[in-house]
Amino acid sequence: MLLGRSEELSKLNDSYIEDGNTLTILYGRSNIGKTSLIKEFIKDKDAFYYLACQASEEEQINLLKKEMIDCNLIAKDEGFLEKIDEEKEKLKLQKKDMYSEYAHLLNNIRKLSGDTKLLIVEEFQNIVKSNKEFMAVINALVSGKLFDEKVCVVLTSSSISWVENSMIKAVGENANAISSFLKLKELSFVDIVRMFPKHSVLDDMAIYAITGGVPGYLKEFSDKLSLRDNIIENVLKKGKLLYFEGSDYIKEELRETSLYNTILYCIASGMNKLNELHIHTGFGRDKISVYLKNLIEREIVEKVYSYDIGGKEHTRKGLYNIKSGYTKFWFKYIYANGSRLSKLDASEFYDKFIGPSIYDFAGEAFVSVGTEFIELLDSMGKLEIKINSRARWWGKDGNIDIIATDNAGRFVIGKCNWESDTFKYEQYENLLDNIKQANVGSDYIYLFSKDGFDEELNRISKNNPNLKLVSLNDF
Repeated sequence: MLLGRSEELSKLNDSYIEDGNTLTILYGRSNIGKTSLIKEFIKDKDAFYYLACQASEEEQINLLKKEMIDCNLIAKDEGFLEKIDEEKEKLKLQKKDMYSEYAHLLNNIRKLSGDTKLLIVEEFQNIVKSNKEFMAVINALVSGKLFDEKVCVVLTSSSISWVENSMIKAVGENANAISSFLKLKELSFVDIVRMFPKHSVLDDMAIYAITGGVPGYLKEFSDKLSLRDNIIENVLKKGKLLYFEGSDYIKEELRETSLYNTILYCIASGMNKLNELHIHTGFGRDKISVYLKNLIEREIVEKVYSYDIGGKEHTRKGLYNIKSGYTKFWFKYIYANGSRLSKLDASEFYDKFIGPSIYDFAGEAFVSVGTEFIELLDSMGKLEIKINSRARWWGKDGNIDIIATDNAGRFVIGKCNWESDTFKYEQYENLLDNIKQANVGSDYIYLFSKDGFDEELNRISKNNPNLKLVSLNDF
């Protein structure tokens, strides 16, 4: 079984066995595990699989034809081009009508065995961006106009921004054929603990922070190596995927990479406000805002707003944070130290620039772990409320890491401690003050700690069932 993807696999299988024809859009960033999920999905099914590359319209047709020949759906001597010409003549179509060509090709999936004809096209945006007729053919296929047999179509894309912001406009009325969207997200901290059982929970936390839970990055780490050796061998040595991945991922998603790199480096260095970015870079605020918007659309950066219910005089405005774990790691440790990485041995570089603060860096992801814990309880029906909305609160005198509410107006509050090994009573008192300043409720409070809790907190929690104490090792 594919780790951490049982729910997504179940949804794909449901679409396959559904009575009618289905079209699923499966999407998520590169290296998130779409192909691995598809392989697991089709391993016991007869399916036609095609990975669309960036190519001209004619070349895309030729590549698709070649794949169908290799899969024995088209015979080499079938006279493919002649048949297309005949169909064009009959239908009085223009010479370069791609609808006819794609329709002729995809009609051949009816030759697949089984009651459901399964078509998988990965990175389908590479076809649609240059030829919108492709989706018209997919629409015809799903609506039963190409042939009258049951079909299941899955189209995948690594372009989150395109799917969520541009796809519907690009495909027009053909979007009506879409049955469902399935977005692949990063693996959870619990999944990583399962992947690296030989590591301490603290080291698992560091791996989670570095990789951001991206399966393609996690594959580069070995449970047989220590955290230090994993970073040295699989991140800091040339020839490894992760050596240039921080910059390559930005190049893959965006143009003007030098400007985006500058902004990301600033955020990784702690400049989380628009004005701070403006002062350091010298870029205009409007220009920075456009770049940040593009980064946010691609889920590389996030803007964290403070929970808005009251107490505004105590609140700080929204802050920018690098959402992508490895992007944050790369810009924090490698981007500005490239010269040193080239000169020093990888182990020397680690000991000097990464080792001393790697666990502090891991702590930056602890809020995500606490949030995962509360959401997991909610999904299992074991949380005291059914979450309707979730947020954070950034105060001038402290922060509230997790604010979850239900339709009845009840609150679950979460606070994560990583700065000290033990969560102290004084920190709890500060949280209560912040709750008053934010003007939110405190029906249930979850405290998360790197190690444990002091005697006073342990004593209070025994007499207060609404105060929950969770240490890292509890995970």
